[in-house]
Amino acid sequence: MERFRDGDDDAFPGIVARFQKPLVNFFYRLTWDRFTSEDYAQEVFARLIRHRKSYRRSAKLSTYVFRIARNYWIDRYRERANAPKMTSLNMTVGTGEGRGLSLGDTVEGSGPAPAEELKRKEIRERLKEAVECLPEEQRLVFVLSENQGLKYAEISEVMEIPVGTVKSRMHAAMRRLRDLLKDLSDEA
Repeated sequence: MERFRDGDDDAFPGIVARFQKPLVNFFYRLTWDRFTSEDYAQEVFARLIRHRKSYRRSAKLSTYVFRIARNYWIDRYRERANAPKMTSLNMTVGTGEGRGLSLGDTVEGSGPAPAEELKRKEIRERLKEAVECLPEEQRLVFVLSENQGLKYAEISEVMEIPVGTVKSRMHAAMRRLRDLLKDLSDEA
């Protein structure tokens, strides 16, 4: 990033190659829409380009990139907060082929029995719904930790909050998910 900031445009494709997939996955876990996730990731890269002269190395590049992603997500979240949301629980996600697949259809499997696959699909849908029920700050901590593999210290830097707050939000998120999904563990 320092090379890119200093005018080496050839350094930018390396940044994109390193962060494209993690950013798309980050936004996908928040939106459950592949096209929107890709658009949001592209906007993060556009912001990196626009603000490259102001980059100062104060943390790892991944922390810097995910801080931009988090801020962009908050901007979009605030815009959508007042808009009416009409989403079906059976909503399909885009695939780029013009056909929609459910979340369960997008997960690779070895072809379990139909009843077992249906049960797995129901569990995935319940987990998705439960994560969506988390308060936004808990949801961000959960996604950054569980889906992006960031350590609490890195999440602290991304979200600009103390590590203790990250731990508290993660604990609260896990407790809330456990409560929301309690009936699933009772069935097992």
